[in-house]
Order: sequence, then structure tokens, then C-alpha cells
Amino acid sequence: MLALKAAIEWANTANEDVNIWSDSESSLQALKSFNVKRKITQEAQMTLLENARIRLGWVKAHIGMKGNEIADTLAKEATTDGIPASLPFPISFLKKQLLQLSLSRWQAEWDNCETGRSVYSIIPKISNIQLHWSRECIQFATGHGPFPSYLKRFGLHSTDCCGCGEIGNPLHLCNEISSYFILSPQGTKPTIHSPLVEERPIQKTLKPKYR
Repeated sequence: MLALKAAIEWANTANEDVNIWSDSESSLQALKSFNVKRKITQEAQMTLLENARIRLGWVKAHIGMKGNEIADTLAKEATTDGIPASLPFPISFLKKQLLQLSLSRWQAEWDNCETGRSVYSIIPKISNIQLHWSRECIQFATGHGPFPSYLKRFGLHSTDCCGCGEIGNPLHLCNEISSYFILSPQGTKPTIHSPLVEERPIQKTLKPKYR
């Protein structure tokens, strides 16, 4: 496209009818398109619209056409001896690079930060895909729910241990005991804790989602 644009710019100064033949079918199709985002293609289109004396045509490559063979030879020489050209990156490329850079930095921070480790044990790899979790699943993953370890932290429970004497965090309650015997603390709304505080086999409730 860069070579074709240069030819169009030269033809625009010739003040005569000019036919430009190219073996780059993709570039010619891009110039015909109405949905063009690359600046270099847009500039070539504007020149063509302003000068009706410039005509474009397609020629098959490597069929012995003298002018096309000379152009190929010059193009090869330009790769080593030509004048460097500076082209802006397409916006789509920049968006992709920025997304990859953002995800990489986010992953590094997620791997090394000191908070959110309960969630990290379940989701070690970050993603920009939204998770549609239930309220109970979010409580389990974050540890922010009717668990002794969480309630003790905010002064809502006298101890952070469950009935067996171990730290009563979600993973312990899910993996190491068969039932969940936590009662909602006094002075709080029962509806806040009701989804998880019922006495029932917690493995049946949570294990299929995490194991």
C-alpha cells in the first residue's frame, strides 16, 4: 500500500492521464472499500477522489510483464538500500498491545500483592471476562461471610475457630468438616447470613463449584 500510495501521489502531480497497474489485489480492494481505518489508505483514497485522471488496474504477478518485473526488482533493492519509511500502527494493533500490557501488569500485581489471597487460591490467573457468580459463591471465594475467621476480624464473634478448634475459614469448613454449624451473630439481620448458616452438608452446596 505504501508503494501504491507513492505512485498515486506522483500521478497527482503529473497533470495528465495516468494508469497505475499493481499486482497487490488486497491494496486495490482496500482502496475500493468504504470502511477503511488505516490512515495511509484514507489519504490515497482522498487523492483519487480529487483527481479523476488517475486510474488503477490489477495485473497478475510474475507473468513476464516488463514494467511489473522492474517494479519487483526495485522493491527488493529498497529493502536494503531504500529510504526508511515511518508508518503509524493501526488502532486495532495498538488496542491489542495495550490490552496485553495491561493484563501482564495486572497479573504481576495479582501474583505479588498481599491482599486477596483467598480469592487468589481459587483464581490465580486474571482475566477480563466477567464472572457471573452467585452471592454465596462470592462469600465463599472472598471469605466475607458468616465464617468465624471473618466475624472475629470485625468483632462479631468471640473466636475465629470453628467447633473443631481449627481456623474457621471457608476452605476449612468446606474441606475438613462435614457440616456447617455457624450461627449468625447477635444484633445482625438474619437474612444476611441465612443462605450459608443453615445446618447442612456444605460439601454438597459448595464443593461442585470449586473442586
